[in-house]
Amino acid sequence: MWDGPGKAGLPGCPYFHRQRASPLAGAGATPKNRLFQQGGRHGDPNTVMNQVLSKIWLWFWHLLPANPILVRVVHGASRRTRHLYLRFGYLAALLVVVLISLFSAMSGQNTSLTELAKGASTTFMWGSYAQLALMCFLAPVFTAAAITQERDAQTFDILLSTPLTNGQIVFGSLMSRLFFVIMLLLAGLPIFLMTMVYGGVTTAQVFESFAISGATAIVTGALAITISMIRVGTRRTIFSFYLMIALYLIGVYMLGMHPSTAVGESRPNVSGQQMSWLSPLHPFLALDVALNRVHAPDVGQLAGRSAILRYALAYPSRAYVAWTLGAAFLMTVFSMIFVRRGAKTGESTFLSRLAAKVKLRAEPGERTRTPQHVWKNPVAWREAKTTGSNRDLFRWAIVIAGLVGSAILFVTHVQGRVNADGARNTLAAIIMVQFAIALLIATNTAATSMTREKESKTMDLLLTTLLTSKYVLWGKLRGLVVYCLPLVAGPVLALLVFGGYGLFGSSRFPAVSIETCVEIGSLMVVYIAFACVIGLKTSLHSKKTVTAVMQSVAVLILLGGFGSLIPVAICGGAGGEIGAFFAPAAPYTAIMYLVDPMLLFDGNKTDFASGIQSARIAAFFGCAVAVLVYGWIVMTVYKSLVRGFDMIMRKQSGT
Repeated sequence: MWDGPGKAGLPGCPYFHRQRASPLAGAGATPKNRLFQQGGRHGDPNTVMNQVLSKIWLWFWHLLPANPILVRVVHGASRRTRHLYLRFGYLAALLVVVLISLFSAMSGQNTSLTELAKGASTTFMWGSYAQLALMCFLAPVFTAAAITQERDAQTFDILLSTPLTNGQIVFGSLMSRLFFVIMLLLAGLPIFLMTMVYGGVTTAQVFESFAISGATAIVTGALAITISMIRVGTRRTIFSFYLMIALYLIGVYMLGMHPSTAVGESRPNVSGQQMSWLSPLHPFLALDVALNRVHAPDVGQLAGRSAILRYALAYPSRAYVAWTLGAAFLMTVFSMIFVRRGAKTGESTFLSRLAAKVKLRAEPGERTRTPQHVWKNPVAWREAKTTGSNRDLFRWAIVIAGLVGSAILFVTHVQGRVNADGARNTLAAIIMVQFAIALLIATNTAATSMTREKESKTMDLLLTTLLTSKYVLWGKLRGLVVYCLPLVAGPVLALLVFGGYGLFGSSRFPAVSIETCVEIGSLMVVYIAFACVIGLKTSLHSKKTVTAVMQSVAVLILLGGFGSLIPVAICGGAGGEIGAFFAPAAPYTAIMYLVDPMLLFDGNKTDFASGIQSARIAAFFGCAVAVLVYGWIVMTVYKSLVRGFDMIMRKQSGT
């Protein structure tokens, strides 16, 4: 320890005890004696403990606070104008949601404290939902490219050659991206504190809401790092990550809203909904409990269950935060194993050599491929037929899963175990999940269509041919839409079966009308074409696949989210024929209100029976108008891409 000022080699200098000889040194010195010898003249245990704690602190200091990757990314990216605009946009979007909710909740009411408290509670609820939704989107945006950006810039191998440990590389890459997400989360705290002025919102609810959002951001970041470390392909990494997040959020939420997953001990709310078993596993279901929209059972009511299950069901928001943080830590530690594995750079490993031995080898000699019929437009054929096999398997798995789910629902409906109302709700949920996945696949495939050519250096070869820009871009757009058509065929077939049964059945109110399959099918095609042309536009203007995918998904989510506000308000407020006409304006309202038109009449069967025929006619004309409008937008964007194709290629090539 430090004994005061002194000179080197004298008592009072911290290096004195290391330089002087010790009588314990020699052949008879034991490991314990050597440890005390390093600790001080008399073997002071406090000195040994201080040295151990100092080494632990230095290890932690270089792992996180002084991590070179963390310092480089935070110091460099925090000065970018793009991050300033992103922070401003996040706060502006959050503030707009809070203000709109506040004004709508307090309009037309008296100034009593009770009404003000109810309005503040409603405002906080919508603000919390918006914050969690933004975190579910922004966290993947920031963290998905943590490793792939290093690999695209050809700096990952250089990073591996540095003295940085695997832990420093992983934690530095993770925390450098999560830093901006957590700062965005904390920046929105004053907006939520304003809702506590009138009461109705407790401090515990605010912190639980922020804890759920922060835990969601951390676990998505850890999952992104793990996938990026294990998998090599940039485009597949980003696509798989977004797809896993979307499937989990949509699929588990749909299951959690089903009555079969309700906890029997939980008290029903005003609408009769009970807490789901899946609430501790899903952020939005846990947020419902934190906001008191769904009531969790008391610990005393769960006496017959295990201690962990009792805690998870009684406090689902805390359980969600606990398991997500634990899973994030385990995934981060697990991803350290794959940092310097030989498989990352193409070297052979034990598993790769074993797979090569098990795999059937081709016969010696010349290897040939089966001849295939190429379309008149070879660019369209290439986009529609030569996509990766993994993505093809996933596409057909989604189609088969949707058909199986729809078939099970149809059988239970025919047997009378599910009535028409339940069949409509469940079928709408199945189609919505399928279509959300179809939009993600279409957007990702379109966003990588042009950047794939640029990164593989085949764009230069394509430009040397006689193919014009119109020929190339139309082939790309046509091939992308054709590639996604099987994802549309599944829902259309299910609607056709339900519509045919309702047409020839004896029920007065069939589950689905026969024309719904034509309406939903045509709308899904133009929606997918719209997503493809947006992805094609960002792919043409971007040089990197990661940037194109993130921008395309961001535009799709923003247009799908904010673009659905007006149709949702009209369908929920006006209803009837007016709501049926405006429902096709957005994918969400189109599927919900066209498959289940009783929602337009607030579930009133008397109004539904008297107005269903006029609503069907209005919905048909609304679908025709929506198809024409979306088709005009697609063609307008396509023509603008054709006009600017040569100029964009010249700018990106530097000529």
